[in-house]
Amino acid sequence: MSRLYLYALLGGPPPGPLGAGLAGEPLRLVRCGDLLAIAGDVPKAPSIDAASLRAHDATVRRLAEMVEAVLPIRFCTLVDDESALAGLLEPQRAGLGEALALVAGREQMTLRLYGERLLDEAAGPDTDTASGPGARYLAARLRERQRVHGSRELATLRRGLGTLIVDERVERHDMPPLLASLYHLIERGASARYLSALETIAAELGAVRARATGPWPPYAFAPGAVP
Repeated sequence: MSRLYLYALLGGPPPGPLGAGLAGEPLRLVRCGDLLAIAGDVPKAPSIDAASLRAHDATVRRLAEMVEAVLPIRFCTLVDDESALAGLLEPQRAGLGEALALVAGREQMTLRLYGERLLDEAAGPDTDTASGPGARYLAARLRERQRVHGSRELATLRRGLGTLIVDERVERHDMPPLLASLYHLIERGASARYLSALETIAAELGAVRARATGPWPPYAFAPGAVP
């Protein structure tokens, strides 16, 4: 019995043949209401290895070249059949529609920051002095958001990259030397200007090193892709 291996959601029907997936299986378009998914019928899940990851990425990239908006689906996502796919997508319909609108005509640059530590900006309210469980909860949420998003280096990058950044996702890591991963949504074709701007401000990051890769399909901009 085969299962459906999922590759991406598209913002519109592709103009030509979809080709084959990572196992050589023919790809097909599955309509779930107003959402269009690209899937392939496979007998089993692919191996979790570099070759399978590259094949998944190559398929998503090929799809991205065919349409204006592509929202990659996480590697190795399988469902039993089209009914199960519809059940998976239906609760997320609104968020997925918004995400497809956001990534239309855009692609992703990934920026890894390395070093011993980031210089955090001013912390939020102290949870110990906040009164009531609701206030303490909100204060803790604010402090966590500031921990993830607020550092002098991140502020420097946002200032230097400026309007090249359409949207951003941030992951902070607790195991140096990898300190943070930034996912920047940029207009398609803007990667050279992004890299040039990054080179210009690299010296302002002090002891923190920034390594950029891309452009990628917008993997980090699917709902729930980044914690």
